[in-house]
Amino acid sequence: MDHLEEVFIGRSAELAFLDKLYNSNKFEMLIMHGRRRVGKSYLLTHFANKHKVNTVYFVGDKCSEKINVQNFCEELDKVLQAGDFLKSFERWSDVYSFLKNAEISERLVLIIDEFTYLFKSNPAYDSGLQIAIDTILKKKNIFLVLCGSEVSVIEDIIDNSSKPLYGRKTAELKLFPFTYKEARAFFPNYNDEQAVTAYSILGGIPFYLSLFNDKLSIKENIIKNCLSTTGVLFNEIETLLRMELKEPYFYKNIMLAINGGASTFNTIKDKVGEEPAKIAKYINVLVNLGFIKKEIPCGEKQNSRNTLYSICDNYFSFYFMFIYKKQNMLNGLISPELYYENEITKERLNAFIGHRFEGVCETFLKELFYNGKMPFFAENLGRWWGNNSVLKRQEEIDLLALDRNNALICECKYTSEKFDEKELSDLQDSALCINRKNKYFMIFSKSGITSSVQKKIKNNPAYTVFSIEELMQ
Repeated sequence: MDHLEEVFIGRSAELAFLDKLYNSNKFEMLIMHGRRRVGKSYLLTHFANKHKVNTVYFVGDKCSEKINVQNFCEELDKVLQAGDFLKSFERWSDVYSFLKNAEISERLVLIIDEFTYLFKSNPAYDSGLQIAIDTILKKKNIFLVLCGSEVSVIEDIIDNSSKPLYGRKTAELKLFPFTYKEARAFFPNYNDEQAVTAYSILGGIPFYLSLFNDKLSIKENIIKNCLSTTGVLFNEIETLLRMELKEPYFYKNIMLAINGGASTFNTIKDKVGEEPAKIAKYINVLVNLGFIKKEIPCGEKQNSRNTLYSICDNYFSFYFMFIYKKQNMLNGLISPELYYENEITKERLNAFIGHRFEGVCETFLKELFYNGKMPFFAENLGRWWGNNSVLKRQEEIDLLALDRNNALICECKYTSEKFDEKELSDLQDSALCINRKNKYFMIFSKSGITSSVQKKIKNNPAYTVFSIEELMQ
């Protein structure tokens, strides 16, 4: 989609939440956080523009406290028009003293983006802010927003009871990537299948979604943005890992191991060749960042040893699948067009999308359950794998939803062939593993179902079939 800046897409619930805090007429302190590129600054900039007259929008920098204070005061003066003496401030305590004596009748919004950078020049920044909140700011008609991308730092600041800012927030907002339905709005000129393809490649990161021009084909967009050395996404993963992590090479090795088929902790450990404690720690960081996910079979206890790991970020997965190992070729040894023809074949791309399609179906299911459109309320939802004691074989269920008495068993198929009788029989066999009184079946199929399957499940309320078009409604 061209010119994202001209159109604000999505985040209606988040904007409504910000407006609610804005209109509360009392001191509010919002902590906003989320992974890099998820659109925090974009959302806050849009909100600030809605309330431009009384909003100070300031982005912290890794420079000295003096420079940060001067930059903040420059933005503060645009709103309060207090005069040149603001330019003399060099410490945050100067700013707080000024706000103590300032007449603030109308709502004043103070947005400090990338606020964790302010700790670089002043490790006691949070202590000073805590004192200012307790003695000055909470007595004022101020809406304070602290926003940052350093997930572990922010979680420590707001959740660690030994930290100065603990207990000071009045609200918290974690920004998540867009769902596939929200991402659909970026591609009005694509059909539903093309939109699913784009989402499977890019995930729900607004910045990535904005790069694809839906007046070009998927192939043209991949060549332009992902395979060309001038493309924004060509080095994105390397850049993101360096920005986010202290040992990017080690984290990358973990994800490469997972991408290469190592799905259990032991197989990851064997491929990476490091101490188990270090690998466990770094895996947890990647999980918290939303780059990989940890799964146990749906319905099992959280401490289950039957744990699998996979890359859940779509673009990370696309990059490691199609680009990383042969990235050197794209640095002058082969044209992006020829590389696409050789490496990103229709079969390989469809197989890749098939794994991402399960995530689309899971999101759709969650929405149905959330809105009470299912015959029961799910207590657990996710993949399942294990032993079929009846047929004496291993089984996998793409998606399973459970409560005490009910089970929903789902098959997610993203191929050009219709869902057939053999696949229906396999789906029914997998249900033998699930001990529930009532069992329902759901089929998600890109190409629909065969006429023979249609006849077998006709008028049977336990079976439901969904197409891509219905997923997008």
